[in-house]
Amino acid sequence: MDKKQLYGNEISLLASEEHQEYVRLNLEKIRARRQRFGVPVVALAGAEGKTSTKRMLYAILSRCGTVLETPLDCDNAIDICNTLLQLKESHDFVLLELGMINARQFELAVRVAQPTIGLITNVGETHSPQVGDKFEVAKTQLELIRRLPPSGSAVLNMDDELVNDMASFAPTPNIIKFGLNRSAQFYASDIEYLGPAGTRFLLNGEFPLHLPVYCSASVYNALAAIAVARALGVDLSTIAAALQNDYAILEGRGNLLVHQGMYIFNYTYDATVNSVPRACEALVQLRQHCKQLTLVLGEMRDAQGDGRVAHLNLGFYLSALPIDTVITVGPKAAYVAEGIRRINHTRKKMVSFPNLSALQERIVEFLKPESALLITGSKEQNLAPLIPLICQQTVRL
Repeated sequence: MDKKQLYGNEISLLASEEHQEYVRLNLEKIRARRQRFGVPVVALAGAEGKTSTKRMLYAILSRCGTVLETPLDCDNAIDICNTLLQLKESHDFVLLELGMINARQFELAVRVAQPTIGLITNVGETHSPQVGDKFEVAKTQLELIRRLPPSGSAVLNMDDELVNDMASFAPTPNIIKFGLNRSAQFYASDIEYLGPAGTRFLLNGEFPLHLPVYCSASVYNALAAIAVARALGVDLSTIAAALQNDYAILEGRGNLLVHQGMYIFNYTYDATVNSVPRACEALVQLRQHCKQLTLVLGEMRDAQGDGRVAHLNLGFYLSALPIDTVITVGPKAAYVAEGIRRINHTRKKMVSFPNLSALQERIVEFLKPESALLITGSKEQNLAPLIPLICQQTVRL
């Protein structure tokens, strides 16, 4: 049996009680294997931005050596173990994305990985059914910072209060903070959103960067990647060249398509309480480039309770944005439209569909030349099939 598959089958926190000791021994073997290598290991955790930040770091560090990284959507100890089993002497850097199925999986992943640099992107207003509210999520993420070695580095989002406070629990004096706060070691100022041309800002008030990204969330991701890269000794010119030339947004995570005179933001990978408002920033930045802005919005994944309050609140927020048409998909998303109507029922067109199939039948009605669309929804809804359908329909406009 393939070694990766062997460990993938064996290492599970769902194992029966009689197999727990066997699982523990396997994890200790992989931990011992990890200790054989003196390579820098960067572990990334947070509510959002982990994968995008990791891809930015991969672009930067690939210019400096050979990088081993976890696969997309890595969220458990199994993926961490399988990645570490591939570690070789030829690797110069390791990038490990630590998702969060539950607190126990996260703790095991940190213990096995033994990172030398720990990065927390954010906590925000996230809620995890498996972990709890944002305070429980922060408590779980703190395990990454607590287990850093004295010579390691903790890289923290200064603008997120719960993340910023983690510095006091770090066993290392090497605390590096990033954000828009000018007290951070790495901050962005003079931010200019240039629509389809991306985003331009000054790093620490003096170093200009122009990146192919479209909202503030991506600026934070870039700052996080820069902070880690500098901790690893990478010079700013290499960092800038990599981010400006080698990095591209992954499909479904905010990439921009230009098709038949229309701009289409693809945020179909997921939708959360934190991510949707920031995604909408990207759409609004295209106001001066388009005649119409349309938001296609599915349900948010991490809304607490039955989701009604979170979706209503999002509607209140969207009511103030210059978006012309809001299309909701799913029963929970319909509360977003209700929230907009309560605040601003005369200036926006709103249409609600019970499911994706119903919208697909009528999507052509909402496609206009010289317009911009943003499509986002939870992983479970999977609104991605709308993208090729829209491209097909716009050819006929």
